[in-house]
Amino acid sequence: MPIRTVILDFDGTCTDVEREAEGFLVRYKQDLARVLGRGELEADWAAAESAVLAAPARHGMVIGGHLVAPPVDPYLLATSISALLEPELPDAETERLFKENYRFTTTAFKPETREVVEALAAADVAFYIVTNSDPATVSGKLDSLAPAGRASIRLHGDARKFLVAEPVVHPGSARFAALAASHTVKGWERPIHTRRGHYFDALESIWAETGTSPADTLVVGDVFELDLALPGVLGCRLHLASGPRTLDYERVGTAAFGGTHGNDLREVLRLIP
Repeated sequence: MPIRTVILDFDGTCTDVEREAEGFLVRYKQDLARVLGRGELEADWAAAESAVLAAPARHGMVIGGHLVAPPVDPYLLATSISALLEPELPDAETERLFKENYRFTTTAFKPETREVVEALAAADVAFYIVTNSDPATVSGKLDSLAPAGRASIRLHGDARKFLVAEPVVHPGSARFAALAASHTVKGWERPIHTRRGHYFDALESIWAETGTSPADTLVVGDVFELDLALPGVLGCRLHLASGPRTLDYERVGTAAFGGTHGNDLREVLRLIP
């Protein structure tokens, strides 16, 4: 079946996340120090970072008491460190720390992003970007890229792919009800939570808008657990935009769904008509 819908994640998929997040990390540390009532966090941050990176399956973003994403990009690493430094940090504060400090990111697209975005905008597919980040900020970054076909790129921000919960926009969905609570990947110490209703709402809305389905949808992302696991169990085709922090299990998990992976985003173009 030919691909009729393409969904791209944004941060880390379309961007050089290490450069993009430099300003975010500076402000995030300052903000977290204030929240924890400390003058500075450098020594504690460094110790926590070492512990998180030494055991990535045991640490990560924690929301609703669930470990929902590993520390594979600067944003998730910062959130993972926060969870280790203050296990009782409220979910609302975890989300606020990310959202408010995301505005201090820079614009740092991958070298091939313009070519890929323009090709997808021109292709005979419905093209969406679905991201956890603030839609206004992401839209501004896309405007600065100024790709041909910019007006045809549809954007779903604040996707909250990390939230394990029932869907709100599509309550009672039979497709969601059929999902198992978790998915297991060989070589990974813990199950992956798949019933992420807010992300499901974004995906289901796209299929309703386009008249397409999981079977003819390609989802591209750089974090398997956040971007690809739910689409995979729903029956989408997957591509992992791998990078320097990608963990082996992410490639294994993507391949188990028949998906592909690669370091150059242009590889996506070979997967569409």
